Amino acid sequence: MPKTKPRSPKSTRPTVRGVPFDVVTNRRRRLHVPHRSRHVPAGEWRDYPRPVPEAWARIARDKGFRVHSRIRDRYHVALECDACGGLTAHKSYTLRTAQPRCGACAEADLADAARAAGLTFLRRDGCNHHYGLYRAACGHVIKRQFEFVERVAAKQTDVRCEKCLRARERDEASQRGWERLGRDPQGNANYRMYRHSCGHSQRVARVNMAWDQVKCAACGGAWNSTASFIYLARIEMTSRGIHLLKLGFSKTPVKRLKHQLGLPRSAKVDLVRVLPMASGHVARAQEAAVHATLRRNHPDAVVPPEVYAGILNVASEVYEAFAFDLIMRHLDRIEAAHPPT
Repeated sequence: MPKTKPRSPKSTRPTVRGVPFDVVTNRRRRLHVPHRSRHVPAGEWRDYPRPVPEAWARIARDKGFRVHSRIRDRYHVALECDACGGLTAHKSYTLRTAQPRCGACAEADLADAARAAGLTFLRRDGCNHHYGLYRAACGHVIKRQFEFVERVAAKQTDVRCEKCLRARERDEASQRGWERLGRDPQGNANYRMYRHSCGHSQRVARVNMAWDQVKCAACGGAWNSTASFIYLARIEMTSRGIHLLKLGFSKTPVKRLKHQLGLPRSAKVDLVRVLPMASGHVARAQEAAVHATLRRNHPDAVVPPEVYAGILNVASEVYEAFAFDLIMRHLDRIEAAHPPT
């Protein structure tokens, strides 16, 4: 049977992310131990006083290592990596028949990935070798999968701190007269349990609480009784020659424009003016009066729905750009009649 051609020595640290190793620190030098040997007490990883066979030393050199010593028993060796100088425990059988992996290089790669993700790698998780413990930018310690951290480092996703998220959710709820109780008992990650100031508890979508779009099922508090806004926005899509004005009302104008009108990302949106109103009822009445006046006295300023079909998911309340000064005068009148309190 032909002999396997030995591999050339490693010149740089190999990529070994995700290879699980534990670290034994009760020795003169740190020793990385494969996770399958984590059941072995740390005190067992002591030097084994027997000479290293020359064949083992030659094989190690061909594979980018040096046999530092024999350890634990006659079946194990401590391999010193030519690239980083770290020590890793391996069976002599692994050395002879496979390409050993360096635990120190694996740990360094985890630290590199953490830095690229804006985290600090602390240590591997003691219960699951696919997870590690990291210190986030906020200072809290978080637990994440190694593969997830690599995706964060590659800008494919973001990492967030659960403690900071819970604190933010508690603050948002408190500002709106609610108390955050905990996770959704039905297991939906997008919902939380809250208690209203009246004592009633209910499930609420987290995003609705963040945008203050929540109604207590016990005591009411509907949209038309809470503060609202009349807004005027300029919408442009130069690639299609679209220059429009959108007049409307909303409790959250920014969310209305960003997430509810169905605008494509290529659209340029400028929130020109926002008028605070005492309630949704007042805002709706004032806005409706302006629309009626514009349709009656300036029909040429009203844009037909087919012009913005596929751009806005509304069928009215959209005007030509030349009507800007006209609409602003109506808003001046409304602001004068309903000054902010």
